This record gives sequence, structure tokens and C-alpha cells, in this order.
Amino acid sequence: MTAPPIVDTHAHLDGDEFAQDLEEVVRRAAAAGVVRMVSAGQDRATSEACVALTGTYSTISAAVGVHPHLSKDAGDLRWLNPLARLPNVVAIGECGLDYHYDFSPRDVQRDVFDRQIALAGELELPLIIHCREAEDDVLAALRAQYSAQRTAVVHCFTGPYEFGKALVEEFDIYLGIGGAVTFKKADALHDAAARLPLERLVLETDCPYMTPAPHRGKRNEPAYAALTCRRLAELRGVSEAAIAAATTENARRLFPRLPG
Repeated sequence: MTAPPIVDTHAHLDGDEFAQDLEEVVRRAAAAGVVRMVSAGQDRATSEACVALTGTYSTISAAVGVHPHLSKDAGDLRWLNPLARLPNVVAIGECGLDYHYDFSPRDVQRDVFDRQIALAGELELPLIIHCREAEDDVLAALRAQYSAQRTAVVHCFTGPYEFGKALVEEFDIYLGIGGAVTFKKADALHDAAARLPLERLVLETDCPYMTPAPHRGKRNEPAYAALTCRRLAELRGVSEAAIAAATTENARRLFPRLPG
């Protein structure tokens, strides 16, 4: 019996890490049951590169946006609107707030995030949100100009349960579960992944980062989404097939432009 397909809702396939063997990476993903990957941009150059990948690989879709780390160089964002209108683009992002590193000033991060939230609303596109140590300000930004009638995902969700519950209940947001759920000491994430509504969870790799066990320390790739699927199934006490089916259905609701 063939296992249900898996969607990797967040990857970075445009960089040097995959420059030499992306064709093999895509082939391994297909062999692992990963039938669709969303490659997310982080600035203009990487967003354009992600769009270019969609012309070569039929299983890759693109998201376009500015990562909070790069907000200080975002400029007026006039390039983003026409790029987001292209047919293989399924979302605005990766965008959001990151107060762990503060590579861009926090006020600049908030301004660039706000503009991307507004553009996603204007174009009726989902939003891919990065949130690290900035939960209160992400919630404030969403409360200011977002509603549960729209769609968004907080990618690389690592818990705790209470933050995930607040996002789901107030905004009906999806939560991206990645390789961190396989880490032995990720207790808060284990608890959240076991208890949050399954209909709001999606799988992701965030590759080449966040490599799941037992491959930690090596490059991550979309095929490893199957390992995250397995661990999520263990935490919830259901079959891998059930998790694959549910998260893939969720991914297609999250990204309506995703090809069938």
C-alpha cells in the first residue's frame, strides 16, 4: 500500500548548499514520498532564485519575501508585488521578527513585517511567518492588520503549547513542525505537537537547516520530512499515514495555489 504524499511547506533550495546536487535531492524527496516543496525567499535575490527553480522542477513552488535578518536592506519593497503575482508563487515570506540575533533593528523589522502583512492581504496570499523570541510583537502585528479569514503559517514552530494555542484560537493560523520535533530535549515542542489541533499542523524541513535526528550535523533536505512525520505520529499515537494525510490536506488549505 502506497503511503500518502507529504508536503514540505518550508525549504530553502536556492542556495549554495544545493547547487551541486539539487536534481538528486528532488529525486530523493520523491522517493521518500515528498511530492511538493515550497522554497521560501529571504530577500529579493533569493526570492527570484526560488521562482526560477519552479521553472526547472515541477514539484517546487516558491514563496517570496524578506526575512527579518535582512530587513535593514529591504528598501521600498517595490519589487515584491510583481514577483508575488507570478503563477508559481504560493505565499509571501519568509517574513516576521527575530529578536534572538537582532541582525536588523527591531523597529525596522516591525516595519518590513507590517508591509508584508499588508501586501499579503492585498494580493490574498498566505503569509509565512518567522518568529523567534518575538512572540508578543508578532501577536501585536497580527492583531493590528490580520484576521482569521486569511491564511498564514508560523514556520519552524518550537512551542510552547500556550503560544501555539493562542495563534490557532485567535487567528486560525497553521504551525510548521520541523526537525526540532525529533530532538530528545525539545520537551516544550513535544508537548505542543502532541496536543495542538492536528488540522492546524503542517510538515516542513527548513532545509538546509534544522536537520532531524538521526542526521543532525549534516545538511537537511526535503526527504527528511518523512522523519518528522514519523516522530509526530509517535507523539500523537497515530500512524505515519494518518499524519501524512492530515498534514498534506492542511498544506493544500494553507496554500491554495499549490498545484495538485
